[in-house]
Amino acid sequence: MIFLDSSSIIAYKNADDINHKKAAAIFQKLNAGEYGIGVISEFVFSEVTAVLALRKSMGAAKEVGSVLLDAKELEIMKASEVFERSWEIFMNQEDSGLSFVDASNLACMEMRGIRMIATFDKDFFGRRGVEVVGG
Repeated sequence: MIFLDSSSIIAYKNADDINHKKAAAIFQKLNAGEYGIGVISEFVFSEVTAVLALRKSMGAAKEVGSVLLDAKELEIMKASEVFERSWEIFMNQEDSGLSFVDASNLACMEMRGIRMIATFDKDFFGRRGVEVVGG
């Protein structure tokens, strides 16, 4: 399994993104089954659609949202399932600068026993027990 951070999904959809080629390679491997199932949370879904609506278009946000909801190789974790643990991680950080959504990513990974995350977000680099794919 691999957790998909919003940065990897946004970069994949946005051909103008500096990390687009890296994201395309990640999703090619995901589609080929090299990572097993991909996992996101409702928080990531929300962030992806909001950012794409702002940076690209509402059409792009709706298209990606529909693809994520219909993807057979993707599990979407419920926000309520990870909310309390996400808040604990967020509240217990010192100076790591994690957003609440990033803390929820770590909570999802912890709860599913996932070590790999597809991200271009520097906040995940060097975290114990986390293998960054793509960055």
